[in-house]
Amino acid sequence: MSVAKRLNGPLGTFLAPLGWLYGAVAALRVHAYRKGWKASKRPPLPTLSIGNISAGGTGKTPLLLEALRWLEQHDATIGVLSRGYGGDEGILLRNRFPKVSLVEDPDRRRGLQTLLSGGRPEVLLLDDGFQHLKLQRDVDVVLMDATCPFGRCLPAGLFRERLSALARADLVILSRVDLVDQATRDTIWQRVAASRPELSTPRVEGRMAPSVIRSLEDQSEQNCRGWQGKEVGLAAGIGNPDSFRVLAEELGMVVRAEHRLPDHHPWTPELVHKLKRGDIGGWNGPWLVTEKDAVKIDPGTKDFFELLVDWEFVSGADDFHQHLAALHLPARAARIEPLWAAHDPEGKGY
Repeated sequence: MSVAKRLNGPLGTFLAPLGWLYGAVAALRVHAYRKGWKASKRPPLPTLSIGNISAGGTGKTPLLLEALRWLEQHDATIGVLSRGYGGDEGILLRNRFPKVSLVEDPDRRRGLQTLLSGGRPEVLLLDDGFQHLKLQRDVDVVLMDATCPFGRCLPAGLFRERLSALARADLVILSRVDLVDQATRDTIWQRVAASRPELSTPRVEGRMAPSVIRSLEDQSEQNCRGWQGKEVGLAAGIGNPDSFRVLAEELGMVVRAEHRLPDHHPWTPELVHKLKRGDIGGWNGPWLVTEKDAVKIDPGTKDFFELLVDWEFVSGADDFHQHLAALHLPARAARIEPLWAAHDPEGKGY
């Protein structure tokens, strides 16, 4: 049984007072930063944070990759600060965007100094930065999972902060909307809007779209639809493993075994051999893993395949991209100014 399901039962009820206390302490911490009782530093460049109020599993990494794709497409130089959970997301990011300057450090302020020592990018992205208030930001984007949007705070639930924390967000994005019906989405947005009554709350929604399946043995790529009817085992160490199974089944795969690991769990050669021999789950056929897991498995591993997914907006893409454009605007203007000065050295405004 998953952690979420266990906490929805008697265990969650028993721990509810601790969850209330956790939420109260989190709110007091935010208040201390707002009052200046705790120090925070403003980075010397436009900064966007992508985070959540839950303990992972919302689709934050695909959205971060979408932001990097858009910014690179618009010729921005980008820096990313990440806490570096397990290293898997950092490797994934470097594989997809080798030009991006990435620093992984639990101390974001120290990480910022390291990043700036290697040159100043035009835009800074904070990965999982909503609760990391030692660094200020210009835009706060908060992601919510439509399949698990609300709940108690830790340890009684999976949430780092109460729903009222969404009042700090500049933009709220609902992920995995393809896995719930329209009535559920409407109810979620009503509660989100009620938690931030003085703020505009455009409906920005997205899903995880399978893009390709890649062999770990030889890096060859296959169309996802070609796996319809194929029997597989699933192995994943991610925040929301249910969503991985749903993706596989939506592609028509027949799941014969499943091995769930904690988020960011390390992979060892011994674990891979056990899966291949059928010691776990009784399946010795092909195993499908996530991109985050694949970066921790030895290249060349036979009968292991990774499912790559991309973020796909269902609605509100312009709202997200407008924030990115506004952050990049100062750098674009700075590039144009010398060109204009060369064209009009006397400032006559031709």
